[in-house]
Amino acid sequence: MNSINLRRTLIVTVIIGVIAGYAQADKQQLQEKLSKDVKIQLKDATIAEALEKIGQAAEVKIVLSDEALWKLPYGAATRLSVTLEGPLADSLTEMLNAFFMRYVVDDEEITIYPRQELEHILGRPTTEQLELLKGIYSCRIEVSGGVSEGIFFELIKNTIGPVAFFPHYTLQKMFQVLAQMGSDHGSLPTTLAVLLEQVGMTEDLPRWYLTGMDFPNQIPAIKLVKEEDFREAKLDQIVDISFKDERAEKLLQRLAGWADMELVIDPDNPSWLDKEITINMQNIKLRQAIRNIISTLGGQMFVITDENTIEIAGPIHDDEEIDDSNEHKSSESDSEGYVGKISIPMEGGKYFLEFMLREKDLTEQLKNLREQKIKEIMEKSADTES
Repeated sequence: MNSINLRRTLIVTVIIGVIAGYAQADKQQLQEKLSKDVKIQLKDATIAEALEKIGQAAEVKIVLSDEALWKLPYGAATRLSVTLEGPLADSLTEMLNAFFMRYVVDDEEITIYPRQELEHILGRPTTEQLELLKGIYSCRIEVSGGVSEGIFFELIKNTIGPVAFFPHYTLQKMFQVLAQMGSDHGSLPTTLAVLLEQVGMTEDLPRWYLTGMDFPNQIPAIKLVKEEDFREAKLDQIVDISFKDERAEKLLQRLAGWADMELVIDPDNPSWLDKEITINMQNIKLRQAIRNIISTLGGQMFVITDENTIEIAGPIHDDEEIDDSNEHKSSESDSEGYVGKISIPMEGGKYFLEFMLREKDLTEQLKNLREQKIKEIMEKSADTES
């Protein structure tokens, strides 16, 4: 018996090793393609078109993740003009840097994801916000001794344009940090991002973000806040959400990730999140979107910002409503097709929550009604043919 088990273990190990070997080989081939020189010129193309053309030229598949689509000014329709020349890895990195994106080499394709710096822009970024963020991270600031606050403020304005700061004393604190750095290390170049982080640490305001620019010619603002306030702001960011036939738990995990919070699910009753749902919501706060999905499924949501968690609890069913004989159905039952759809209008029809139904999801009354309707349709069809 032991020899049989050992043989099985060896076979499984060999199979896993072979699969891992193939995956490693595929990944290595992609890395080799990234190291090859390319020469591609793109003018006023969407980023989706650009990635497709680059992929065709380099014989690789390049895809945008859902997170990247959300963090581009116009999603897949965001337009760009770029010339790629030299190693593909370097050219692709330079192109994506303009949008604070990065690529990850998987076993079969290259996937685009947002970079961490984009957490400072809540919701979908505008092109103006991206330019401002680029200035905050890339513009070097170097002040020698004897420079006044006024000159420093003018330098900031010339570097990133007119910007408001909250709290109002942020600029003064930044100048003090810069002056201290100069006295300790001489004249050292730095960036606004470093100064903001330093001020945040000293003032117990560790997070900063760019406020929304909702109106033409609106002056942008940089806001330093506490950790809990930053989470609240992320929950209040305006989002557009569109997913089709997505498992409820996976979708909620993803949305909680947009808020950089942990989703905590009641372990005693997780099955209510197994449903596949289709949702389409525009111009809605992330907090409200999550709440709408959970309440439509019959659950409750509790946001605990100081613990960085979103706790959800599902509907509690009476024991008599649960059919133990159906608790573990065969894979054939699990894979049956859809038989109907529930479409629920939200906020006066601004958007809809849709739930796809399989036959096993129906009550006995609905099953009987469905069978009766099918019978009526078949009879009418037979009468028409005769």
